[in-house]
Amino acid sequence: MAGEIDLVRARIDLVDLISQRVLLRRTGKNWKGLCPFHDDRNPSFTVSRETGRYKCWSCGAGGDAFTWVMETQKVDFPEALRILAQQAGVTLSERQAGDPGKRTLYEQMMTSAVQFFRNALHRSSDALEYCKSRDLPEAVLDEWEVGYAPDVGEALAIHLQKAGFPLATGKELFLVDQDASGGYFDKFRGRLMFPIRDERGALVALGGRLLGDGVPKYVNSGDTPIFAKRRVLYGMHKAKDAIAKSRRAVLVEGYLDVIACHRAGVHEAVASLGTALGSDHAKLLRRWCEEVVILYDSDPAGQSAAQRAAEVLTDEGLRTRIALIPEGKDPDALLRQGGPAAVQRAASGGVTPLEHRLGQITAAPTENDFWKAAIIALGEETNPLERGRQIVLIADRHPTLRDSEEAQRWLRRQVAAHRRSRRQQLRSGQAVIGPVAQAGLAKIEEAVLLACLDPGLRGEAWSVLAEPDLFATTLAEAIARELLQAFPEPPSGVPATWLGALTEPTQALLGELGFGTVERVDAAVLHDAIESLRRRRERRSVRALRQDAESAEDERLHEIGARLKRLSGVVEPEVPPVDEFE
Repeated sequence: MAGEIDLVRARIDLVDLISQRVLLRRTGKNWKGLCPFHDDRNPSFTVSRETGRYKCWSCGAGGDAFTWVMETQKVDFPEALRILAQQAGVTLSERQAGDPGKRTLYEQMMTSAVQFFRNALHRSSDALEYCKSRDLPEAVLDEWEVGYAPDVGEALAIHLQKAGFPLATGKELFLVDQDASGGYFDKFRGRLMFPIRDERGALVALGGRLLGDGVPKYVNSGDTPIFAKRRVLYGMHKAKDAIAKSRRAVLVEGYLDVIACHRAGVHEAVASLGTALGSDHAKLLRRWCEEVVILYDSDPAGQSAAQRAAEVLTDEGLRTRIALIPEGKDPDALLRQGGPAAVQRAASGGVTPLEHRLGQITAAPTENDFWKAAIIALGEETNPLERGRQIVLIADRHPTLRDSEEAQRWLRRQVAAHRRSRRQQLRSGQAVIGPVAQAGLAKIEEAVLLACLDPGLRGEAWSVLAEPDLFATTLAEAIARELLQAFPEPPSGVPATWLGALTEPTQALLGELGFGTVERVDAAVLHDAIESLRRRRERRSVRALRQDAESAEDERLHEIGARLKRLSGVVEPEVPPVDEFE
């Protein structure tokens, strides 16, 4: 598979690809135009044919051909690979889900199952009565393709078999299962059925809800060849246009909550599927928006889940608010009891995750427990403005410090101490490769790395990457180590054909170097850079030897002094440790 990706990357001309959407003009070796990802008035969007990378120097958007297709067409990586492979004339190897014949069979079988459930709904008075009690009119049932699984052991299995579908494939798709004797039976029975489509609208799974009480209330398709629940959000195929327009998504918990929000005019509503929100869900949302409002049930379980979801979304760089709805309510109940306006108000409001967390902590049994938990929550908040705002708001609650400013100072000290403690715990010496502007690379280090991108200079540059302690910064060392691990021998061809073997941060950094000064590196510049790095290494080595010698001499002199004092009867007192906060 990796070979196919590299072949697609090598055959795609990034300038030609991006020129289909952006007017580019050549400037030296690179191409420039107006960035399509923000309201760009002055050309700040640069494309490099040599490195196969693009970068906007205003909004920060950047990546390679696969990133471009994923961001502009709102698809995941496998779909971007298929799109580019078709353009490049590359035939991808047949995998189970990628086999066109197998995929067609899956789609046809899923469609047949949904139609069976749709027909069964209209034959079940119990199911129709339940829909009526939940205020689900016929038009809504049709729009969301809602059906019913009869409470009969083999109804769907018999239907699929008569339609000519192999039941072994139905088992793969979580439609049927086998008993000990090898006979097939239905996975869904006595449940209202909700077809699940991915963001492209492809039918990939099903979810079923009991009509009455019982356990489990919901049964959802497990992972199948065409479905991974960690990557799909219910309702995304209907919500994506509204989300892209408003740059906001509304996250709810269940199928009926999604339907209720859309009926109320909140067309950005989506839900995860019988599982906690994960990073893949957050990455999917990030392709479409910058902000997410979490509209979960108001019970303790729902609010705890909202807090966890907020952490996942924040970690992926999304602004997050948690909506507050009346106790005992969910969006579906809110619509039925308060009408569309009530749902709209809930979705348009909300508090920050820190404010919500502090509100949850307020229910602590003792005041002491509140302050311990509040300090931890404040210390873990990454936004300094929000952290400062909440410190001001809760400082007045201090039980003994009556002066508000004094209470704020005390709280800031406590939070700062907690943050220092966390940093010490997290400090593991791991180097993170970031943008060039933040990298701190020396100019002579940049010259060597730039030479690695030039086919004519690459051999000489590669030969020095493994020299011990050549580079002065840990970042340059990390990049050199990664290049050698990926390519023990210098790769051939333009960088666009081999950069994909490196991690994304390294690709981005080398790509940004290529955008800037790649034309100014020649053999003489590379030679001077290497010699400068070697001279600096020698000076570092000399300084280290001197420091070792001075340190040893200091220790020796201190030992002699201590012995003289002991011989003269003077004992040097021990110095007590100094408290950092004293």
